[in-house]
Amino acid sequence: MFIRGLYLGTALIGAAAATQAVAAPHPAGATAPVASFIEVPTKGASPKILYYKNEDVVKTTTTTTKTPIYTTVQVPIKNSKGQITGYTTSQKITGYNTVTTKSTAVTPKAELFTTANGSGSTKGAAPVKFLMAVPAGSPYALAFSKPQNALFTLSAVSTTAPLLSGGTFSELFNGSLSFTATTPIYALNAAGHAVGPALTNLLTINFTNAVFTGSANGLTMGLAASTPASTISFTSDFRTFSRADWLTNFDFALAGNAASVPLARALVDPTLTNVTGTRTLNSFRATTTGTFAASAVPESATWMMMIMGFAAIGLARRTDVRRFARVTV
Repeated sequence: MFIRGLYLGTALIGAAAATQAVAAPHPAGATAPVASFIEVPTKGASPKILYYKNEDVVKTTTTTTKTPIYTTVQVPIKNSKGQITGYTTSQKITGYNTVTTKSTAVTPKAELFTTANGSGSTKGAAPVKFLMAVPAGSPYALAFSKPQNALFTLSAVSTTAPLLSGGTFSELFNGSLSFTATTPIYALNAAGHAVGPALTNLLTINFTNAVFTGSANGLTMGLAASTPASTISFTSDFRTFSRADWLTNFDFALAGNAASVPLARALVDPTLTNVTGTRTLNSFRATTTGTFAASAVPESATWMMMIMGFAAIGLARRTDVRRFARVTV
């Protein structure tokens, strides 16, 4: 499968996150970036909000079988007068041999999710900076001329063991992700007054068959999906996405960087309660950023405002940006 990147533009790549997608190609011009995000730095460093958790299920089955022990005995043959005229042999069960066997089966399972504070292994919403392109005439155009403070939630599950080919792991995940504004956003009328309800759903995505990829013993990885190989739905309080496009023209890509341990298949179960958990990868944490694309092409002026706004955020992260690597399969 050929892999292509989804780019936010030169300014965003150079200053914000250098996110590159792992997604199947579409016809030229079919998709365009509509949203992106980066983690919120903490004292100059990015927390590792993305968590890959090895949850292999190890089941040991014990089987006990009993084998009879036979002893040969002489049984007398008697005539009508009760006299013994001979003997015949017979097998008599005098006990049992008990044999116990154990078999271990490992069912692969991995979860990929966000944690609230960049540590621990509990699912949670992580703070990020989120940008989305909306039409210039949109009542939300002013709000989205700058990055939004948002909470990012990702929850995905894989029940297939990752494949290793050419030094690259690949694994399929199903799940969902969402971005929720920490401060409600209102539509503005022509006079600049807030009207309508308070809205917070920046972007919600449900997906199947997203491809997780990462180089063996590397520290970078990606999770990406592209229709029609994957099923993807986009919903937002601030943009309308055609349901017809869900079948052919949606992409998204998350890039992970600076994994806490090199990517490798697990040698022991991470909980240390079972013998083995070697079907999926070692658990690890990573920083993350991402882009989202759809067939609806934003107006150039709105897109440039999005790029410039995110570029300002990225200035403090230039040193981290250079460590992001392109992930391909």
